[in-house]
Amino acid sequence: MRDVCVGRQPVFDRERNVVAYELLFRASPHADSAVHEADGLQLTANVLVGSLMDIGIEKISSGRLVYINAPRDFLVSNIASLFPPEAIAIEVLEDVLVDDAVVKACRTLKEQGFTLLLDDFVYSPSWEPLLEIADIIKIDVMVSDDLEAEVTPLRSYPAKLLAEKVETEEEFEQARRLGFDYFQGYFFCRPDIVHGRKIPDSKLAILQALQKVMIAESVQEVEEAIVRDVGLSFRLLKYINSAAFGMRKEIESVRQALSLLGLGNIQRWLSLLSMALLSTDKPQELIRMAMLRGRIAEEIVVMLGQPRSSEYFLLGMFSLLDAFLDQPMEEILEQVCLPQDVHEGLTKPDSRLGRLLHLIKAIELANWKDVDCFCQENRLSSADLMAVYTSALEWVDEYCNLLTEA
Repeated sequence: MRDVCVGRQPVFDRERNVVAYELLFRASPHADSAVHEADGLQLTANVLVGSLMDIGIEKISSGRLVYINAPRDFLVSNIASLFPPEAIAIEVLEDVLVDDAVVKACRTLKEQGFTLLLDDFVYSPSWEPLLEIADIIKIDVMVSDDLEAEVTPLRSYPAKLLAEKVETEEEFEQARRLGFDYFQGYFFCRPDIVHGRKIPDSKLAILQALQKVMIAESVQEVEEAIVRDVGLSFRLLKYINSAAFGMRKEIESVRQALSLLGLGNIQRWLSLLSMALLSTDKPQELIRMAMLRGRIAEEIVVMLGQPRSSEYFLLGMFSLLDAFLDQPMEEILEQVCLPQDVHEGLTKPDSRLGRLLHLIKAIELANWKDVDCFCQENRLSSADLMAVYTSALEWVDEYCNLLTEA
């Protein structure tokens, strides 16, 4: 795993619930030559061993199905049989030559209980044997000239349809109308901007309250804001008394809870809670992505030898404010006062925090070239970065559970 970069991309159902993640991977160009020159079989095997065995599938998948790209050699070697079929699904790549050996291998995988996908599908008669047994057919909406004409003949097969590279809300709705069952892409973290629409007063109040907490310089200042809100006080006490903290004695006062958490943890918790309240009409994956960005930003800075600061966490969390509020980022920041470094990170890509945010987005998009450049500039290895990424995924799962409990 040390020589392989791994990311993941969510797959949604028609109700915008995440049902799976596709693993996006590539060998680092700084890996040793044996790995760098690996063929599809070796690279896929490295990812399987690294992400599903060494890391632990539960960390990378959050309990959902994981899609793995499968070149020809991987299919016919039956390496997938080493893994539980309920954990991974096999994507037959579009450039695979469909011959008797491939068809036999795919039928064997189906018999073993694996979910079978056809990736970037374009019809050809040679694919007929696989169309008859496929569970999911993936269509790239960005390259399709006539999506409806492409989809219509596929409805005669039992497979469900997945629209990939869906980048806008409009594309999602179009694919949904055409009967697609699943959707992949970053439409969920793009703002659905309607000019002239204002931020609802309820959401603006949450942002302004959060702003007061973020500029607080002492726990006492935060305490004044929390004790005035009965609901917030209740959530705080439930949060700190949750199993994750392992308190031997129940914490009964807001002051005691705040003193135990400390200012930085309080600000982090309140920012998470606020974003959760802002995302009530958004896919749950949006708050998970915001949390993941924040945690990665924090951990990378610590790895670079700098002190942990809530500003880095805010950078990641607030980088998706436009998607939470369906407003341009510039207009939102006019109404919310953020620390100067965070403001610059969100508005100036060449700033110190702007470059950090660009790295995090590069990991999401599997833009490994930019990831490698950042590593070189900061004397990091891809292994260090992947350790941060997978640790952050685990942290997000834990924190999401705490938010739900609170």
